[in-house]
Amino acid sequence: MVREHGEEMTGSREDPHRQARAAREAPLLLHSMSVFRELFAAVFGCREIGTVIEVGVESGQVSSVYADLGAHVYCVEPSPDDDLRAVLDADPRLTLVEGYSPAALEGLPVADLYVLDGDHNYAVVRAELDWITRNAPDAVVVLHDVLWPSGRRDFYYQPSTLPPEDVHPATADGPTVWHDEVTPAGFVGRGAFTAATHAGGERNGVLTAVEDAVAESGGGWRLEIVPAVFGFGVLVREDAPGADHIFAALRPFTSSSLLASMENNRIALYSRVLQLQYEAVSRADDANRLAETIAVQQQKIEQLRAELQRATAGSGSRPRAAERAKGPAGNDYVTTVAMHRETWGTFLQQDPALVDAEKLHELLGIPILGGHRADLEAFAGHNTVFDRIAARVGAGGLAYEDQGSAQHYFDLFGRAEARHQELTRLVDLGVFMGGSSVVLAGCVEPMGLELDLVDVNHAYLQFTYERLRRIFPGAMQRVRMFHGDLPTYVEKVLLEENPVRAMIHHDGAHAFGQVVKDLSALHFARDRVHSLALKGTHLRGDIAHSNFVDAAAYAVFGADVKYEPLGAQFTPDAPVTNPDQWAGNYFVPGRPEGMYIMFGGLDWKYPHRTMTLDAFLPAKADPKG
Repeated sequence: MVREHGEEMTGSREDPHRQARAAREAPLLLHSMSVFRELFAAVFGCREIGTVIEVGVESGQVSSVYADLGAHVYCVEPSPDDDLRAVLDADPRLTLVEGYSPAALEGLPVADLYVLDGDHNYAVVRAELDWITRNAPDAVVVLHDVLWPSGRRDFYYQPSTLPPEDVHPATADGPTVWHDEVTPAGFVGRGAFTAATHAGGERNGVLTAVEDAVAESGGGWRLEIVPAVFGFGVLVREDAPGADHIFAALRPFTSSSLLASMENNRIALYSRVLQLQYEAVSRADDANRLAETIAVQQQKIEQLRAELQRATAGSGSRPRAAERAKGPAGNDYVTTVAMHRETWGTFLQQDPALVDAEKLHELLGIPILGGHRADLEAFAGHNTVFDRIAARVGAGGLAYEDQGSAQHYFDLFGRAEARHQELTRLVDLGVFMGGSSVVLAGCVEPMGLELDLVDVNHAYLQFTYERLRRIFPGAMQRVRMFHGDLPTYVEKVLLEENPVRAMIHHDGAHAFGQVVKDLSALHFARDRVHSLALKGTHLRGDIAHSNFVDAAAYAVFGADVKYEPLGAQFTPDAPVTNPDQWAGNYFVPGRPEGMYIMFGGLDWKYPHRTMTLDAFLPAKADPKG
């Protein structure tokens, strides 16, 4: 039996753990060009290579690989440390060139092989290749990092010497394979480099630079990629010495679907390791912080309990200003006021007069009654993304109040986080002052989702949008405001845009009749709705308001509908189980604030198959006053 790798790979009956020892002695992340030694040996075996210019020197270990294969190596490094200087000075086959590429290439001999593994961004790589294609047309060029994460996304070593016009908007966060946005739990530089906020597009990434350089070189250059260890690219002019032999020798590697699959698996696993490491550090930090502040938290709890008892109201039980305006007629506000605005049924633009405005709620005429704020930091340490949301929730200096408990917001986040790979959009119906919207907006960037804010009250939309802008400015390109109710949103948006897989958070009107209309409207877009998070399912109040969200869900989906509980379950002695002073609202003890319902496989009991969406749309009435 032929075993090319010997017992180091296979082990033996006497030493069965040899492969395991070799594995644990290797770095967790393979990233060094030294792993490509056999590929370089293949290149050296196909043509004479006497001079190598290496751009981006690690420890000198890789430089000696080229020297061992018979070349003199010029090692281009702008900021060598003392250890690297000592390694290079000790080997006469290696010459340190202290400077930035491509400017450093000007004073060096034309090389047979250029190894480009320096600054991984379009501007630098493109400039290096332009110089090489002009001045060394017969050279072999090897480029590292032509695949994820640098292939289509610029990275910038810090401090960067690039002019502003060559730098995309960048961040200290890094990419991950688990969603399309950057995250602090991703492939980060920890001060050594930053990453472009967005991937793709023009002039972005190493591979994009190679493609453009080849396209504009006048033809004849050929690129092949070995899909391993972030991508090993080989660029040679087709009529250059040994080109055919080089590509033939590398073909088993460049054409290997096995290597490609293993690389995808490798970066997926490593991304998960990075996330786990980030979460472990965050949890340790949170534990220390919590230990220092537990006494303060206890005092805060007692203060909140006293305030709740005085107000005889609690989290989630305070009615909306819009509901107070509607009165017993239920949807009078919609039909006599909201629908008479020109913006009804359309996406709103942000009012520029509200940007950075002080006392925004007063400017928009939104009263603050109970002043309840959910303590999201009570869930610190459970998830790094949620921790980021909790840390930013108060940013912007705005006065506001929440409608839900911290448990409800955390559960809502958890459903979005668990299923985000199945979603394209989050929809927040009934935004009020942005309690749930802030949590959902915090999911937009790390999970690669869109967010639509939907409300019948344009003031609530403008307040919430401005609040989100101050907290998550990077997410706002994916956030929209729709002025309307849920049936109108279904008609104007869900049925018109494709593809959409939406998770809808329903905290709009809680009246039985309106909730039935809302849920029935979703029937006509059920192929575009992934799931529904219903808030206030066990909220009750004055009979005039008919707060029976759970009954509406049972009427539409059936009494045996399967759901996951959302939010807090209040004990009988909790203040929120007593009617409040505004609309007599209270929560049923022992029942959750909400229900999370997956749409796949629902057994719809209503509407009837003969009904159309028009039956559930609001009808404009004569204006009030």
